[in-house]
Amino acid sequence: MKKYIYIAIVGVLTLSSCDDFLNKTPLSDLAPDNYFQDKAEMSNWNAGIYDAFQSALNQKQVLYGDVRSDNVSNSGYAATWIYMNAITPQRGECSWQDFFTTITRANVGIEKYPTIPNILESEYAPYIGQCYGMRALMYFWGTRVWGKMPIITKTWDGSLSNINVPRASLDEVKEQILSDIEQAIKYFTIQNTSDKYYLGLGSMYALRTEVYMWYKQYQDALNASDYFIGNSNYKLANGEVEWKQMFENPTGSSEVLFTMNWDLEADGANSGWPGQLGASNTNNGYQMSYEIFREFVDRLYSGEGADSRFWNTVDTVRLYYGNQRLPIAYATYNVSGISKCIKYSTVDPSRVFDSANQIYQSQYLVLNTTDSNHKLVLSRLANVMLLRAEALNQLGRGDEALDIVNTIRSRSGYMKDAKTEVPATNKTAVESLILLERQLEFFGEGQRWFDLMRTDRLIPVMEPIYSARQEAAGVTVTGFGHEGTKYWPVYYREFESNSALDQNPPYTIR
Repeated sequence: MKKYIYIAIVGVLTLSSCDDFLNKTPLSDLAPDNYFQDKAEMSNWNAGIYDAFQSALNQKQVLYGDVRSDNVSNSGYAATWIYMNAITPQRGECSWQDFFTTITRANVGIEKYPTIPNILESEYAPYIGQCYGMRALMYFWGTRVWGKMPIITKTWDGSLSNINVPRASLDEVKEQILSDIEQAIKYFTIQNTSDKYYLGLGSMYALRTEVYMWYKQYQDALNASDYFIGNSNYKLANGEVEWKQMFENPTGSSEVLFTMNWDLEADGANSGWPGQLGASNTNNGYQMSYEIFREFVDRLYSGEGADSRFWNTVDTVRLYYGNQRLPIAYATYNVSGISKCIKYSTVDPSRVFDSANQIYQSQYLVLNTTDSNHKLVLSRLANVMLLRAEALNQLGRGDEALDIVNTIRSRSGYMKDAKTEVPATNKTAVESLILLERQLEFFGEGQRWFDLMRTDRLIPVMEPIYSARQEAAGVTVTGFGHEGTKYWPVYYREFESNSALDQNPPYTIR
């Protein structure tokens, strides 16, 4: 969203002064009737929706999905409150304000677009489809992070009697998400969006697949993913060059379905993703876990073909010291420089080539937190296909599930047949193999924590890891603690403005 478009709607978006989840500006002030009088204003308004969406997930995607999980290790600069599952309601990161700002803006679009004078359904269809799709996306992320959510589908009418909104049940949130996806698909079927910086038909079928898998509705998930089978509009990136290009140039990838467009000129300095996993100008708090690193090293020397996701995720070329290239081994995990994730980085135009040894001394221009552009991938075909593999496995079709694992592996150069590793009839073993492949494939994309939650593996996996982290830090060892801490607490400020809310146990309001 370019700043010039955003400026056009600043006058009617008066959301920034609100510190609580629900914008307390009535529709008459938020979107005056004399605003939605022209078709071009739909594009301007949707720019504001995507701007709020960026604020909601630019940094938190990786906090929610990677930093809490076994995907990362402490680089020496970690924020230990999340690294050791010691989240408290006082932390600003717990706020869902940006989620509800996005939802509130989507609600306005849903309500107002059809009322624009002389507009055809085919003209507002892609814009209102994005509103429904974004609302579904925000509620899906929200319910995975906080559990129950207040359902807000109407703009506030200014009445104080309607200001307190309780959290809806998990089932009610689920139905709201699925209903919004259905509406989005309906409108995108009339007129789709082709730009991958905007939600469209493909991203909605992908989201539908994710939602059904989250709720363990395996046949429904399989049916949703059928949309991509034989669909010539979508295909997996083929080979290591195309795989890396998904993150450098997502609009040119047939695998990418939806991506966040963080533009320095329009959006300012990007301290989100790079600051967590790989910034060149500061010490990122977290690095790829030793276990993932070791798996990649094992594959490198397996004789079954190396896995190119390794050097496309961390810059192994940085293992260059004293005019020599260090051999890649378990021990090189601790070598300076390799701790930075380069998934979204482009080739360094100033890289130095050592002609005597015929090697580069570095490869990638690591993103920084002050002037980097960033195309954060939110949805891609590989996620759908590996979720499809999980569904097939749960439905007793393990052989087909392992075929998908082999496809994902082989495109990255690792040729070992998954069917030689586990029996196709052993659901637990097949699921474990799929989850490992997902861990390697989606490092830094905010998937791992939710993979563990979805498959009921969260506490068994994270209990010993949290215990070890706590012991190493010299604090009281509590392990995972209360099961309820799989969710984030509701931010304490929310209770000041919405007395109908309740807190997630075992957290207290303050």
